[in-house]
Order: sequence, then C-alpha cells, then structure tokens
Amino acid sequence: MSTTIRETLQRSPATAKELQQASGASQATISRQLQGMADVIRLPGGRPPRYALTRSAFGADDNLPLCAVDMHGNTELVARLRPLAHGGFLIEPSIGMPSLLLGANRNGLYDDLPWFLDDLRPQGFLGRQIAAALHAQSGEFPGDPRLWNSGHIGRYLIANGDDLPGNTRIGPSAYFRVRHRPAAVATSDYPIWAERVLGGEIPASSAGGEQPKFALYSAEVQAHVIVKFSPPGNDPVARRWRDILLSEFHATEALHEFSLPAVESRLLEVGGRLFLEARRFDRVGEYGRSSMVSLQAADTEFVGAGSNWLRSVRALHSLNLISVTHLFDVEVLYAFGRLINNTDMHLGNLSLTIEGDVFRLLPAYDMCSMGFAPRGGEVLPFAFTPPDLAGEGTGEGPHRVAYGIAASFWRRLAADPRISPELAGFLDQMRP
Repeated sequence: MSTTIRETLQRSPATAKELQQASGASQATISRQLQGMADVIRLPGGRPPRYALTRSAFGADDNLPLCAVDMHGNTELVARLRPLAHGGFLIEPSIGMPSLLLGANRNGLYDDLPWFLDDLRPQGFLGRQIAAALHAQSGEFPGDPRLWNSGHIGRYLIANGDDLPGNTRIGPSAYFRVRHRPAAVATSDYPIWAERVLGGEIPASSAGGEQPKFALYSAEVQAHVIVKFSPPGNDPVARRWRDILLSEFHATEALHEFSLPAVESRLLEVGGRLFLEARRFDRVGEYGRSSMVSLQAADTEFVGAGSNWLRSVRALHSLNLISVTHLFDVEVLYAFGRLINNTDMHLGNLSLTIEGDVFRLLPAYDMCSMGFAPRGGEVLPFAFTPPDLAGEGTGEGPHRVAYGIAASFWRRLAADPRISPELAGFLDQMRP
C-alpha cells in the first residue's frame, strides 16, 4: 500500500481521495498509512489538504536545518528545508522566521531552490575562481557558476556555510557550527593576497562583483573587509583602474557627507598597487552576521521588474515591502550614480536586509565611475557629460540631493593628488 502511495506522490502531490483512487484502498487505510510515513508531509494551504513525498538532497537527507547567525555569532534554527520528490522545495518555518522567506505566495512552496538560497551561489570574479577550483578538483561542478543547478548550489552551500554572504546557514551541521576565530591579516600582506587570488587560489569568501578582490579579517581595523586592488605599476591600464578605485572611495565619502547609507572604506598603497578596503556590512565583529540579499533576488521573487534600481524598488514599495524612506534613498543613489558615470548599477549591486515582513536598504557599495573603466583591455580617452535629470519622473527632492552629492564627489576627486594626469586634465575641462 505505502508503495502505491509513494509511486503516486513521486509524480505529484495528491489529496487523500486521489490516493484512494490510485490504490483502491479505503479512506481509513490511506489515513493510517500516511501517518506512518515519515517521508510524506502535508503541504500548507488548500482544501482538501494535499500530501507530498520528500527526497534526500545535496548529499544529505530530506530534512535540512535552515539557520541564521545573529550579530553575536549565535546560531538559531529558523526553518527546515524539505526537498520534494516531484520537484521543488518546501520551507517549514520555525517560530520567529521572517515571513519573506516563505516567498511571494507566502506558503513556503518553491518550484526550485528558494530565492534567498539561490542568491548565495558563487558569483562574479570570486565566484568564477571558486567554480573553476571545484571543477578542477572533481569535475562534478561546472567550471562556470552560471551553469550550476540547484543540486550544485545546495551541495556548495552545505559545505561552505561559514564563508557565505549574509547570515544564512543550511544543512546537517549548520546549527552546531563551532566558532572559529578569523585569522587577522596585516595590510602589508595585501599584495600577497592579490597575487594569490589572481593565481586562482580559492578565496575566503564568495562575495560577488566582477572586479578582482579578496575577503579577509583586517588586523588594522579589526573587521571583516572586502578588498579591491589595481594592477601593479604605472601603465595606462593600471592608472585607469587606480582612478576607478579612487572614484569609488570619493563616492562613498561624498555620500557620507550627505548622510546617505554607504559602506565604510579606506585606500591603501602597498607594493605598487592601490587597494580599496571596504568593511562588510553582513559581518559584525569577529563572529557576528547580519541578513543580506541582493535586490536582484528580491526582485525576481516578489515583483519581476528586472530592469533598474528605481523600477524594482518602486515595485517593492507598492507592495509595502520597503519603506518610502528607503525608496527616497534609492532614488538619490540611482541619480547620483548616473551623475558620476556609474554604468554598473545592475540589480546585483544593491543589497537589502530582511526584517520580518519587510526589506531594509543596506549601505551603497561598488558606487564608482565605472564608465571610465578599460574595455577589453583598451584604455579610451576620458569622456562623460552628466545627464540632465529634469523631467525623468523622479521627484525634485531626490534630484536636488543627488546633484549636491555629485558636486561634492567631483570636487573631492579633482583635489586628490593620486589621480592620473589624464583624469586631472579631464576634470579640469569639466569645471564650469
């Protein structure tokens, strides 16, 4: 009898009546059989209730703890992930789990890996390094992380929970992880780390983004940081990437001046390279963590606007998923980015944190004059005309603030003696 039930549920969820019809058994027999099957669960919602068969996944079992690490480094069970035999997953919440983890339908049922877990896949420069290393080790993982399916992602998340962005941990050992004190790295060692990551060694984090970078715990600032760096030397490509890093530093400084949320960063010149060190806002102290998801993931699950920061955050606001204050900040940030030639404001370059039923905006990062970056290894002459934002549908208030921040940015950048002669000449021409 239970074999027939399993065969039916392998294909799709079913009601008790449908299981009766498939097996020819009585209602009482079906009920008794279902109660004795640990791998059959009742799905949320729906009348009459539907039942589904679970399956083992990711080299583990069919009941995977989903945990969150708090700001003190303590781990709390927030839900269980139940892979389903017919495909997809179910989130079974614990008390206090943020409702947003249940997804747009608010029932915890997903056709594929839940949106907030899929967001943790290796991405960008470091993601390609990770995927290439795993592919070389066993061949079980595609060398391009964009080709990973939910099975690849799940196995990676279970094995690398301590290095993931945000505060989510998954798998049999997630709840019982031992806290390891991070090894503090001195600034003088940054050139060694740059060579290591460029040489293809597995980095200590799967942080996204396309620019070369590494993640570590800084001995000087006593914090987890992500560090970008320029090529060594003083050739045109190295000078241009130094200018890009300088623009990112001064963009965050200008945002701070106007009390806009932006990452804390500092510039360091070591071993012939310029390093931009940014404090991670998903890490607290040595062991603490905080929630972080990309706007891309939130958009894909809840709105599907999928084009730019403004459209996506406006759609989230219309669903009461983000406050008008954060909407205003995003309107300012997006306008500011356009005024400083930031051509890289995709949805993966803005992050949110989850607080119960809503999202909150996290500090801006990767805000720089990326439009000046080398293209295909070629350094083009500086050229940029700030757009006229009037009449574009955003309120006058955000534009006024953005113009003020942009003016501060250009002044700061022009006054920095570390910019290249080429950028200095261009900025001199830009002055009214």
